[in-house]
Parts: sequence; C-alpha cells; structure tokens
Amino acid sequence: MTKPRRSLPIATTFCSAEIPLFDGLSFFIDGNSKITRENGTYANPKPNAFSLPAASVPDPYPHTGSRPCPGSTPTCRSSCYVKGLAQHAPDLYRMYSSNAVALDQILAPGNDRQFYLSALKLAQWIEENAAGGFRWHVSGDVLSVTHATWITEVCGLAPGVEFWIYTRTLAAVPTLSRAKNLAVNVSADADNFTDARAVAYANGARLCYLTTDGTLPDLRDGSVIFPDYSLRTRKPGDDATWWNTLTHDQRKMVCPTDQHGQSEAHRCGPCRKCF
Repeated sequence: MTKPRRSLPIATTFCSAEIPLFDGLSFFIDGNSKITRENGTYANPKPNAFSLPAASVPDPYPHTGSRPCPGSTPTCRSSCYVKGLAQHAPDLYRMYSSNAVALDQILAPGNDRQFYLSALKLAQWIEENAAGGFRWHVSGDVLSVTHATWITEVCGLAPGVEFWIYTRTLAAVPTLSRAKNLAVNVSADADNFTDARAVAYANGARLCYLTTDGTLPDLRDGSVIFPDYSLRTRKPGDDATWWNTLTHDQRKMVCPTDQHGQSEAHRCGPCRKCF
C-alpha cells in the first residue's frame, strides 16, 4: 500500500491513498478535513472515501463508460462543489476518473470474480485504514443497481465499519438500504423532491435537502438541510438573513459544517446528523 499523500494548498486539507487491485488496476481513496470522522483530525485527515467523476464537470470520463451521476438534477449540477474541486485539485479529480475506469471493468457482465475480489480488497483496506467511518462518493454517485449491489458487498465484508452515502440514484436506494451498516441519505432539491421523498420514506432512508434560494419544503424530523453557498454564515459579518428566518426545528436540521464553517468541532464525526 502506498502512504497517504497530502496535497492541495487550498482551504480544505485533502489526502489520498492507492489500493492496487489486479491486472494493473487500482482504486484511489480520498479524504478531506470535513469528512475524516474518527480516522483523523480536521488538520490531519486520513483517506476514507471512494469517489467518481461528477456530472457537473465537463467531459469527466476519459472512456465510454457509465454516465456520471445518473440521478443528478439541474439544481444540484449548478450548485455542485465538485466543479471547484476539479479546478483547484486536478490531480485528485483524475483519481476519480481512474476509479471510474476500474469500476466499469469490475461491474461489466461476466466479471463475477473481479466483482467479489475488488469488494474484498477494498473492504480489507477500509477495516485496516478507515475503520472510523467510510463515505461513498465525495464526488459522483451510484451508477446502477449493479453498482449498488457492489457497494453493499463491500459494506457486508467490513461489518464493523460505519458507512454512509448520499445518492440521487433513486433506483439504487432499495438495494443500498439492505446493508445494515450503511446510512443511506437520499439527496433532494426542488427538482426531484416529490420522488426522492417517496423513495426515502419507503425504504427507511434519510432525506437530505439542498436549498439554493432559502425555501424549504415540509421535512420530517431527522432530515438534513444543506444550504447553498449564498445562504451560509461561515464567518462574522456574513448575511444571516436566511438563518434568522428558520424555526428552531429547522436550525437543528442544518448541516453545521456547511452553514457555520469547518473546524475540529464542525465536521463529520462530531456531527452525526447523516449517520
């Protein structure tokens, strides 16, 4: 295994590691200050995520593989943070494209052996290096039901690890929900809210709502609200108009890291809203 590589002189600290698989293929695991959970600290995160290209980034695939983010919406593509990541961290984003190439081969019909062995190798690496919590897709999303089945295979092979995922691939949610150690968060916005809510509630998943204009639908307790950049109050002096319009219950749903800024206390791990 290669040592985690620290990179990117930008606000968030990023890291990555390579997992050699077979036939010249590798997976690249990434991480950052926000999502490190118990695997590291805000200042020194450890890799704990498997990511893919995003639909918001032009020409994300260097091959003729699966379409990225098949459940994406105009709202999420316009607001997607991965556009900035791809611009400011191109070396990291290329790892996501490399993961897509490897995954397309692994998920191809008739590759049952590679399907299982890749899941086993990833699960073993996670147990040894990211047992404090593992996230699916800082960038990208579930590509198909077959992909969802592979994800649940990895989770099942690392039963002591807490996994979490955000997905707009609604057809994959029933399969993902079968994994006992995977917290399934269905991502919604104004474009897909009705369908996303129905799928989430039918499968016992959590609903996570992205608001870009400050408006909010009626959300069940336990939902999570992600405010777009223009609504956030991340430093003194920021416009708190939107925050001041929220009820007490709505404020409890808002992602504190997105709204108030990242820190050792404001990151995934100390906050467990999505788990």
